Amino acid sequence: MVAFGRAIAAALGAPRGACVLVPHNRQLASAPPPPHTRRRRRSRHLRKGERVTGSGEAGARHRRGETSERDERRAFDFAPLLPDELRAPPAAESQTAAPPFPVERDPDQPPTIRRANPTHLALKALKERFPAALAEEADFGTPFLFVPVLLLAGAAAYFALPAEPAPHNLPLALGLAALLWWLAGRRSRMAARICLAALIVLVGMATAQWHTMARGTQMLGSAVTTHLTGRIVRIETRANGSVRYTLDVLETARPALRHVPDRLRVTTRSPAGNVRVGDGLKGVARLFPLSGPARPGGYDFAFHGYFAGHGANGFFYGAPDRVAVKAPDGVRARLAGRLQNARLWLGDRIRSAAPGEAGSVSAALVNGDKSGIPEPVNEALRVSGLAHILTISGLHMALVAGTVMMTLRAILALSGPVASAHTVKKYAASAAFAAIFVYLFLAGAGVATQRSFVMLAVMLGALMLDRTAISKRNLAIAAIIVIAVAPASVVGPSFHMSFAATLALIALYDGWNRARIARARQRGDTPIQSGTAAAAANAWRFVAALAATSIVAGAASGLYAAYHFQRVAVLGLVTNLAAMPIVSFLTMPLAILATLAIPFGIDGPIYAAMAASAGWILSIAQWVAERSPDGMVGAMSAGTMLAATVALAWLCLFRTWLRWAAILPACVAIVLARQGELPIAVISEDGRQMAMIGDDGTLRVNRARPNGFILEQWQMAYAARTVTMPVSVDDPFTEAPDGTGRESAMRCNGTVCMANVRHASGASVDIAILTEPADGPLSGGELCRRFDLIVLAYAPSTAHCNDGTLVLTAQTLALQGSAEILVGTDASGEPKLTARHAIGASLRPWHDHRRWSRAARNLAERQ
Repeated sequence: MVAFGRAIAAALGAPRGACVLVPHNRQLASAPPPPHTRRRRRSRHLRKGERVTGSGEAGARHRRGETSERDERRAFDFAPLLPDELRAPPAAESQTAAPPFPVERDPDQPPTIRRANPTHLALKALKERFPAALAEEADFGTPFLFVPVLLLAGAAAYFALPAEPAPHNLPLALGLAALLWWLAGRRSRMAARICLAALIVLVGMATAQWHTMARGTQMLGSAVTTHLTGRIVRIETRANGSVRYTLDVLETARPALRHVPDRLRVTTRSPAGNVRVGDGLKGVARLFPLSGPARPGGYDFAFHGYFAGHGANGFFYGAPDRVAVKAPDGVRARLAGRLQNARLWLGDRIRSAAPGEAGSVSAALVNGDKSGIPEPVNEALRVSGLAHILTISGLHMALVAGTVMMTLRAILALSGPVASAHTVKKYAASAAFAAIFVYLFLAGAGVATQRSFVMLAVMLGALMLDRTAISKRNLAIAAIIVIAVAPASVVGPSFHMSFAATLALIALYDGWNRARIARARQRGDTPIQSGTAAAAANAWRFVAALAATSIVAGAASGLYAAYHFQRVAVLGLVTNLAAMPIVSFLTMPLAILATLAIPFGIDGPIYAAMAASAGWILSIAQWVAERSPDGMVGAMSAGTMLAATVALAWLCLFRTWLRWAAILPACVAIVLARQGELPIAVISEDGRQMAMIGDDGTLRVNRARPNGFILEQWQMAYAARTVTMPVSVDDPFTEAPDGTGRESAMRCNGTVCMANVRHASGASVDIAILTEPADGPLSGGELCRRFDLIVLAYAPSTAHCNDGTLVLTAQTLALQGSAEILVGTDASGEPKLTARHAIGASLRPWHDHRRWSRAARNLAERQ
């Protein structure tokens, strides 16, 4: 370098011994290069930028100012000469220049000291650090992680639309967005990114609409009794002795249905003997259309049944008869039937080796059939926070893949020549992939199981390709595949809980790994522990990792458990810390070993041992459930869930300091959660069941024997721990409950119920519900003058009150579903009742069958 500098000095004609300053950084040379070299140097600079600002650690290191020796040499080679006017003057001539004008200052006044504004400094620092953080996120591929988030947002937005868009609207919007993206890419990078994000959202919406149109499930419109003949697709034996059959409908008679569903579910308490999947059943069945949500925002059976292919449900009168039917068409249908029979055979084999509740749980862990588990056991698992072990999801897939992979690697490592000549890790990953592929079909290939299989398959594929197996990128790829195959699953609890827990755990692992590497660099070499100290350290790490996993996964999935089920497991951490080691190290490994031992006929004792370990898990769950609070949290609004989801995704997907911006949507979620207001009443979709909602956690119902399932949904949604039954009176309009001590209960006779509700604002609301037309003085306009809300739960009926009284008829409820009654104010500030329905005025494809019910057509039910 010295010789190179002297050569430059000689070329410039400098005297011998003169110093020529050659900068090592291009930023020090502010003079522009000569005109004839600008184009060449600009191209060199661009090539240099491409090489230096690469992806990953190298690019991030360059933007932080950490240059390597090669970078310094390249900067030196391409740096221009420093002009004469910028060179340092000799020491003798360096004097402080005098100011151009005299400065006068009052000697008695102290000099003014300007203090910097902290907010200004913070914003300036943020402005300087923000581009570097964005560039670092781009280097690590963070923008790609938001692709499934945008697809999910598009699919969820489509399902939340109040009306079905025309088939040509979304394709046209896609084309327009693509054109705008192409045009913006030629002018503005920021505009191009915004257009690309909008394009991805529209792709998610279009995918969901295409899937909806392709499914096209035929739904039953009205309840009917018919002679049904069908082919068995699935058999579920329940703990109470009843059996639910999933049938492909072959024929209906007396009456013959014109719009019959292709597939439906029927239950019988007297099951047909010695039937298998593929056999035919014939009997008299009562069929019902799939119901909507029990309350606005609740679980929609019609929606999920539409995308599952089930168009109705019902029950058989008596025992159905076994009949001969033709085999299903297509190889796929025949293979599916044989697979279902294999699953039934395996479940019976497990229950015969280990009868009882533990045997039913063991069978559910192997073949995914949870129908044989008693309801008290299910409730104990839900309250204790262990219900997730019954759903074949990522946990089970990971345990199967991990057990097979570690066992095979350990066996292959025993052979020195094999371990040294072959990559045993890839062989083990291939065997693990085959294991989860078999497990996918043994477990029934449900939506949650398919999603978990895709996630594990992507991770194992990355391992076989020498890539990082557990990464956010692999999770994003799995999410994209799931959204493309089953977009309807994005609004279900299984998708939310599994992906949220997995994302949170991967983010935890990534942050912990980076912190561990940073600590190791700071500490340097540390002595390796051995003996008792090493064992104690490893045990502590295992307990800490298990606790951290339970806390993080429980918090991430608990958000969606609170939204979908209005319940959280208060002592879930304790239960998981006690039970998950049993599941991981005993139950699932024994399940794999017993299944592999079936060809040798020695699986019975192993399944019995597996059931024993499952019995320990049930004992822990029941012990915790007896001591745990109920965990009711009430209904969470969609806005609160959306803001919390944005906060969770932002915190987990970003890796730089930008992730702490998740505090903003988290605060929004907290504010929205506190703004919720309980309705004063809720009405079922048939209008025959109603409940007044009290601020003290009490539901006052209008039926002495209410529908248990609907009542349970209302209790969970409104956190109501007490139910008050109605009081029977002869005339509910004039008589008060006499001597009952329950003045707040609804007053009912055979056809009419009434109640008085006092709102928190002080307004008093009178409500009447009629299941038959009223006679006497209250049959006309007197109802409108006396009551603030009238529910006419019969058809035909008319909704008409000239004074603006809110009237809900059976026809309105049949079309728009269940309703919540809210108290608002009108233009004059007076209290006004409004109804919020579960279904919009425009029926979507999965609700279109509702308009064919007799109540929706304002017709009386057939007697």
